[in-house]
Amino acid sequence: MEIKAINYLQKDYINEEDFFCSAEVLIGPENKDFVYETYMFHVISIKRLYDNYQNIEDEGVMLNKGWIITKYYNEKAIANEIKLILERCESSDVQETYTKLDSYFIRE
Repeated sequence: MEIKAINYLQKDYINEEDFFCSAEVLIGPENKDFVYETYMFHVISIKRLYDNYQNIEDEGVMLNKGWIITKYYNEKAIANEIKLILERCESSDVQETYTKLDSYFIRE
């Protein structure tokens, strides 16, 4: 399995420590063009996450999948983290790999 592409769809960037973005990653078998599943995920900085929690009036609890939380905006580091997740989820069965990836990302 391999990452075919990572596409950043929306960026709200103030600086490298204050940002939010939405993206999709296309993951599929190696050496098979146009065969992949598309997964959505969001990346948010620790600062933006903390600032957003200041505005929450309830208990401030968040439970969600499809989020990468990082201190600095670095697309290479984000791609490396996705590669590590793919390595942990990879199975000899393609569908099983996709199912395991569902724990981390939002399948479209």
